Amino acid sequence: MNYEFIGEIFEDGTKSFIKIPFNVWDVCNRKGNIPVKVTIQNYTYECKLVPKGNGNYYIPVTKADLKNINIENIMDISFETIDSLSRINKNSPYSLQNPIRNINNIELVTTQPNDGLCIQACVAMLAGISIQETINLMNSKKWQASFSKFIETLDYFGIEHSNKMVYKVDENYKKLKCCIINTKGHLLVYFDNKYYDPSKGILDEFDTSKITGYLEIII
Repeated sequence: MNYEFIGEIFEDGTKSFIKIPFNVWDVCNRKGNIPVKVTIQNYTYECKLVPKGNGNYYIPVTKADLKNINIENIMDISFETIDSLSRINKNSPYSLQNPIRNINNIELVTTQPNDGLCIQACVAMLAGISIQETINLMNSKKWQASFSKFIETLDYFGIEHSNKMVYKVDENYKKLKCCIINTKGHLLVYFDNKYYDPSKGILDEFDTSKITGYLEIII
């Protein structure tokens, strides 16, 4: 069932939301983290409603979503509940021909003191966004992001990469401009002969024996 209403986007700190003007528990007969397909004017995307207590919910609107919405004071908004969210890269505004950015530099994103966010940090460094934006998109907090979800997120942002990770431990990655290095489950970014480690900072050297594989990021 499609639920329609007139609403507006508001900011709460650095985030944007739409308040649903009715009790979702009563009207939709759903509780908890509710996945939905949202349409704002002619733009459609998937997300999970943000519970605010007692059946009140907000619709989150990311910065990527805002770029695709012709924002007006009052807008036609609708949503329908779904069983689960689709793949991250579904309905992405980006593509290989229109990536989120051209990777000409890397700015270090650290996870300290919150270890367990290395995948999200590496995506943030490549996409040039904050780690919180990556967490929101991937819908995963500490230790929750899989490598397959990492690949989906790269595809979402139009970041081109090789099809397979190289698992042969060698130094051929040093011939590449950019790649993701895996060290027994911990990821870091290699760019222009430097190592951007979310937990240790920017390194000039790295112990090759710790590398279990690498994935080329095609610049």
